[in-house]
Amino acid sequence: MKDNRLKEQVLKDIRMALIDKNAISDCDIHAKVGHTFINPGDDDLSVVFAKNFITAGGTLFYCFNESDIRNRIEEIQHRHNDIVIGCASENLYNYLGHLNIDNRCVCEPTKRYPLGTILCEALLAWQGSIVISSNLGLGRTLPALPETTIVIAFTSQVVSDWESAHERLRLIYPTFPDQLVVTNPGGYSYKKEMHKLYLILIEDETK
Repeated sequence: MKDNRLKEQVLKDIRMALIDKNAISDCDIHAKVGHTFINPGDDDLSVVFAKNFITAGGTLFYCFNESDIRNRIEEIQHRHNDIVIGCASENLYNYLGHLNIDNRCVCEPTKRYPLGTILCEALLAWQGSIVISSNLGLGRTLPALPETTIVIAFTSQVVSDWESAHERLRLIYPTFPDQLVVTNPGGYSYKKEMHKLYLILIEDETK
């Protein structure tokens, strides 16, 4: 792995560039599971993912601690008029409460939320895409993810491609998830488009 100080600086530069943006435009790029934006080359996979995610039109915040995470989520919420954040699970609801995030609720299965947050299973570096499964709290309502979604993920979840993510899921779950969505910021890989996709990427790898 390349020097973590280099990765930190690259991701920090990406993050600061996005923080400085006054407006986030809608993205016209559609998700394609097999599409690769750039070759990974010799870069750290987290950096490759970040570059591809942003190429696809996403907004990424690279965070080191809970204060950082809270500030970024509050910033997103403020950009969307401080509306209620729908949480995909009770555990996620409690975690946001631990961060002192107000205006939140646990998602009801039949209700669509304008702004929601969810965890993910893996981040696909070569495609800049995110793998979300029905095991993360939404169950069979997974196709009804909010049009504006905040994904909370960790650098340890970054893998090279779908094949690696598939193997990761096989190791995590005794029974493979009922549903999977592989999406980039352009929208769902099927059925519905996503208007905006934010990613809170938390550094959790050993330095």
